[in-house]
Amino acid sequence: MKKAVSDFLSRQWLNILECIDQGVVVVDPNATIQFMNEAAAQLTGHSAARAVGRQADAVLGPSAWLAELFSATPDAPPPRHMRAELALTDRWGGQVPVQATATPLTDEQGEEIGTLLTLEDLSRRRDLEARGLEVERLAELETLVAGLAHEIKNPLSGMRGAAQLLVGATRGNARVQECTRIMLEEIDRLNGLMAQLLELTGPPRMERMAVNIHQILDRVVAIEGAGGTRFLREFDPSLPSVTGDASRLTQVLLNLVRNAVEATPEGGTIRLSTRMETTYRVGRGNGRERFLSVEVSDDGEGIAEENLNRIFSPFFTTKSGGTGLGLAISQRIVAEHGGVLRARSVPGGGATFTVTLPVDAGVTNGQ
Repeated sequence: MKKAVSDFLSRQWLNILECIDQGVVVVDPNATIQFMNEAAAQLTGHSAARAVGRQADAVLGPSAWLAELFSATPDAPPPRHMRAELALTDRWGGQVPVQATATPLTDEQGEEIGTLLTLEDLSRRRDLEARGLEVERLAELETLVAGLAHEIKNPLSGMRGAAQLLVGATRGNARVQECTRIMLEEIDRLNGLMAQLLELTGPPRMERMAVNIHQILDRVVAIEGAGGTRFLREFDPSLPSVTGDASRLTQVLLNLVRNAVEATPEGGTIRLSTRMETTYRVGRGNGRERFLSVEVSDDGEGIAEENLNRIFSPFFTTKSGGTGLGLAISQRIVAEHGGVLRARSVPGGGATFTVTLPVDAGVTNGQ
């Protein structure tokens, strides 16, 4: 039976299957892998060469749904495709959402010789769907907040002008001077909050150009590294540019690094890493849209599991005196660039924030 599957995998078919963006795995009737393309190798974390000859569940994860898919395929009605959307367990135990389609392979006599399994990575689709739901949920809130911010800014300006007059009119009265100083500081704090709210709800302000992510990270480290925090850089030197707004992306990365510095205990390390993204493979026209990722990891206490789905919501914060707007604004800026901002954490094991951005295939940094 294995020979029959090998006959199916002619050189012509191999070339075609290797060029497919989706993961492709061919197994024999015993669920032994006879072929796996590079896209499937990236999804699973197993090299194609080492996967061939092994059982499918050993490479694709010990998932009951996978065995059920294989067993149900021979009895499927025409066109004899069986589909499932479930989690694929990669080599490191991570969960990758995939759409799996199993199609039986037959020889010229119509006898079953194996199964063709295609795997479509749903990570970016799920992220985009979640982002869409978040946008809908916040749309009405943004309208309300924008109107409220504008209404508050005008009275604040009047209050600040009056407080400044008091400073000049109460010289010699230390108590009144101190109260006036507090008034001015609080008014300035509220003005800053209103500016953040308007940034969160206002129209996008983008000046697009080729942006070198490493240059931005180096600038951010120069700003935040003055306090003695140790930074570990793990940069991909061949990383291409992204097309975006350098100042807006600097704002995002500065916010993430600043949060990491605050979360990291004395003597800890913040890890900054960049790479081409292999978990996002999105078709566009005749080619594939490519992505790069920037990760900011700290040595802090991590984020509680119940808070992971809330940290990007406006006004949610676990910091004393925090506004809860920094991550919400950062997420919006990344979304404006066509990317995704994600977080993962193990309590007691620190937190990692990942910025995933589309790259311009026609522009490189020459790094």
